[in-house]
Amino acid sequence: MANTGKPAWPQTPDGTTDWEVVFEDPQSGFIQLVAQSPSADTLRLTATVVIDKLFTRRGDEVEVARLKNELELILGIPSEISVMQTGVSGLLRQIKETRIEKARVYIERKRSGAAIDRRSGWLWKIDVLLKPKVLLPLGLVFILFISGLVYALLQSTMGGYVRPAPVAEAPAVTPEATPEASAETASKTPPEATPPSQSASQPPSAQPDAASPEGPPTITPPPPVKPVRILLKTMRWPLSSQSATKRAQYYAVVINVANWDDKVEVCRWVPNVMDRLYQAFDRVLPQDRNAQDAELVELQRILPNILNQIFKAPLVSQVDVLRYGDPRFKTATKPPYCTSPDKAQ
Repeated sequence: MANTGKPAWPQTPDGTTDWEVVFEDPQSGFIQLVAQSPSADTLRLTATVVIDKLFTRRGDEVEVARLKNELELILGIPSEISVMQTGVSGLLRQIKETRIEKARVYIERKRSGAAIDRRSGWLWKIDVLLKPKVLLPLGLVFILFISGLVYALLQSTMGGYVRPAPVAEAPAVTPEATPEASAETASKTPPEATPPSQSASQPPSAQPDAASPEGPPTITPPPPVKPVRILLKTMRWPLSSQSATKRAQYYAVVINVANWDDKVEVCRWVPNVMDRLYQAFDRVLPQDRNAQDAELVELQRILPNILNQIFKAPLVSQVDVLRYGDPRFKTATKPPYCTSPDKAQ
């Protein structure tokens, strides 16, 4: 592997490294070097050189150790060399997606006039804090703090107030009763009228009939919930054509999930999702000819179970694999290459 310095790497019009070309170039890309490695030892050496070349800054030691551990896990499982190549390619594509995202954030901040120190790295951490998964808990903590502060202030201002006890009224004083006064009062008081008793023959008043109970309410079933579709980056298969006349085909993968929260969770794992997709392609689709419809149906059948192993939950309900030329063919064209046409991003 040639020791090409970073200044010689291709650049985008924005002045950042074109990581797509660095990794995916058919002649000199890192993924192509992996595809040409004939043995596990050559794969280990190639991937180790790539990792050491990409992570040279102070503080990258932890990330380098993590990536090399993942590399050993991939190569430590006895399998065919093509399966190992696919696993190592997926690991390198995780690095590629991370570098593309950092370059995008850098360009956006540069255009907005923000001062950027790419070596310090603290501005990248601010971008992580602006994600909804982080902002929502922070906002909830802030609201709870303000509520507690207001409650404490109200308690401190109203704690000394004591409601006065009601004053009991003195009983009215009446003159002492005498025999003469009692007789006079009795003569002036008319006898009370005795209410006429109800005749035994008179029938009791009719009671109103109780309201007849109504029938059970009609329950209208809720309308079916439309799944959320997720578009990923265009997939090329096979990665390296073994025939001089047979060209690789391009596929669009559309993932269906139940709601928007599941879509966000899937996009957090998009490098791992792409890795599992390429492993499934290698397992089902042939490399020496175009895939048949039955093979695509089998691939779509096994993909939900394979992808749900990443999330440890049944988030993915259906996966559609569409060949280029299909009217439904549509892919994500911008980083992070995980978009949904059903809802604005």
